[in-house]
Amino acid sequence: MFQDCAEDFNIEYDGKSPCGNDTLLCYKDREILCRFDGDNRVVLPKFKDIKENINAVFVFSETDARYFLALDTVFSAEGFEYKNTELLKSAAEDKNQFAAITGFHYKSFHEENRFCGRCGERLAHYPKKRCMLCENCGNEVFPKISPAVIVGVIDGETDSIVLTKYADRDYKKYALVAGFAEMGESAENAAKREVMEETGLEITDLKYYKSQPWGFSQNLLLGFFARVKNSQEIKMDETELSEAVWVKREDVPAVPDSISLTGEMMWAFKSRQCGL
Repeated sequence: MFQDCAEDFNIEYDGKSPCGNDTLLCYKDREILCRFDGDNRVVLPKFKDIKENINAVFVFSETDARYFLALDTVFSAEGFEYKNTELLKSAAEDKNQFAAITGFHYKSFHEENRFCGRCGERLAHYPKKRCMLCENCGNEVFPKISPAVIVGVIDGETDSIVLTKYADRDYKKYALVAGFAEMGESAENAAKREVMEETGLEITDLKYYKSQPWGFSQNLLLGFFARVKNSQEIKMDETELSEAVWVKREDVPAVPDSISLTGEMMWAFKSRQCGL
């Protein structure tokens, strides 16, 4: 998955001013200023590629690069153009793909937090932390991270897994059972609840698989596998799903090297690497 290349990234805040060779993350709505090289890798502009004055904030650093988010103004740079962030999902996996996706998370945070939720005054970027500060009441606002669970429900008797399709969404491919953890709820209990709500199935032997930051929607995805308990009859929640079916291992529509945790988990089951 795309975040696997992020081991060399340093998220500690760096308040030093950017230099010409630092990388700029510039977004316009759901588009990012970039280009793709011959290997379909994301190429991002440097500060020296931008002619205008730039108001930017530090995002994170890497072994030989620092990344900054452009604020307020839409920039242009020769050889670069604005492309839909959805294209990042099919780009070659490397550090710039990770940076572009995570930068979109930070960009969304800045757009959604212009005013203080406590007193209503305008927020300003805090130059010493990755947060927004209300200078009127002292409220500090940090980037939102919403925990969500993804569950691969397995039936050992038929060697099958539950695959679902969302209702009323643009995404039409098969996925696993998924949903957000609620206030006061553990990830494990969220997994059990979401499976029961969406499919009517009870689960047991819940096993943690892996997590993934998903900057497209400001989520932290937590993946689990589990075995079905008692009845295998699916009672689908039609308000959430358009389809929920048991699919044999060999018929699971999965491929290796998926960008998403859902895709990787489907492949892990198909290739017998999920541990259940």
